[in-house]
Amino acid sequence: MEMTHIGNNILRLNRWIKLLAGKSYYHKHQGLGKKFTPDKIEGYFNDLTNKTLWEGKTDPNGTPMNVILETRRKVYFATTIVQKALGHYDKWLIKNEAREFSEFIKLCDWLVNNQDSQGGWKVWVNMGVKALVPYSAMTQGEAISALVRAWKHTRSHSYKECAEHACSLLIEPVEKGGTAYYIGNDIFLEEIPLRPRNTILNGWIFALIGLYDYHLAFSNEKVYRKFRNSLGSLEYHISCFDTGYWSYYDTQRHIASHFYHDLHIAQLNALCLIEPEHNQILKYVKQWSTYRQHKFNLYYATILKGIQKIREPGEVTLLK
Repeated sequence: MEMTHIGNNILRLNRWIKLLAGKSYYHKHQGLGKKFTPDKIEGYFNDLTNKTLWEGKTDPNGTPMNVILETRRKVYFATTIVQKALGHYDKWLIKNEAREFSEFIKLCDWLVNNQDSQGGWKVWVNMGVKALVPYSAMTQGEAISALVRAWKHTRSHSYKECAEHACSLLIEPVEKGGTAYYIGNDIFLEEIPLRPRNTILNGWIFALIGLYDYHLAFSNEKVYRKFRNSLGSLEYHISCFDTGYWSYYDTQRHIASHFYHDLHIAQLNALCLIEPEHNQILKYVKQWSTYRQHKFNLYYATILKGIQKIREPGEVTLLK
């Protein structure tokens, strides 16, 4: 058991080193989508094209399967699958190669065939993560974004119906098995629904974009109101994610790695393009971009993040 523990820690350290070197599959740069156009269902808002470069395990159909470090189990992790799908979609827009679109559709079909009766994909129970519900607002939102694009090009009812069910679960209160916390006038979209609430910034924004894309595709005013309400909540609470020199990953004040800090900037920039009137969000795009220009801030944040990782290694670690 002791040797296994040591081996696992070495693998976690190796993953952290890859992250810092920009060589981790999960942490390659994700800037503004190369074909993103506000107000249109075209390229995805975030550049996920590197997610197509999967080198891990697959099933016989070529669908990615993650390996959990702690148990060595192979699992389907819907987040990995849908991000790869969105990456292939953007590559198809960029290169106009049929195989990219074919791969995109294949992975969207996996989403349709593996959606459960509640409208979701049980990411946390499969991973062994202790959450209040097994679903993730981030995964739900990304799946919606992929499915509406599949529907746009095929007009297949299966994609529309799957997106509709995913959207309903995303905005359902956590207390009723969904992924949204309704607190006063605020709507928080939870990547990992926990109590006490710990809202993860990047996951919240991926979920927001899913609502926005659903409205663009189907002109759904109810969903658009949820989007606007939650976006307003983000604008009001965004200062909670500011350290004064860097950004926080979540509301429990975990420091963002340099990957997630850059991701925050790109995501917020996209939101400003979608809804230009949110001046407070634009303020933090500029502020966090300024933080990034100072090497001391980067080094200091990286050291603190490393210390936090040692103290709180997390429940599970994904291997490819």
